[in-house]
Amino acid sequence: MNTRKLSTHVLETSSGKAAPNIKVTVYRLDEIQEWRAIRPSQTNSDGRCLLLDQGEFPMGIYKLTFHVGPYFAAKNMTTLYPAIDIIVDCNENQNYHIPLLLSPYGYTTYRGT
Repeated sequence: MNTRKLSTHVLETSSGKAAPNIKVTVYRLDEIQEWRAIRPSQTNSDGRCLLLDQGEFPMGIYKLTFHVGPYFAAKNMTTLYPAIDIIVDCNENQNYHIPLLLSPYGYTTYRGT
């Protein structure tokens, strides 16, 4: 049975808090090497978001676009990065959790569990 899922968690490192209400758009690289939008999602009050659940997450290369500009604008903060793209190779039969540690002028990501 396929139990794969793709998820994220966004934390604002400058405040040490979760980043709620950030739109995240998921794309999949298709057979002609073009990005195809799958669907938008949004982080919850804890900064977490289930992006793709079992049955809708075939193996492949995915791009997560975090639309952080509106998040910082709502906090009256400027940011160097209005959107952040993270491209991940999801070609193993397992879950993929991709956290984003965010500040107005920098970010980092890693493979979570």
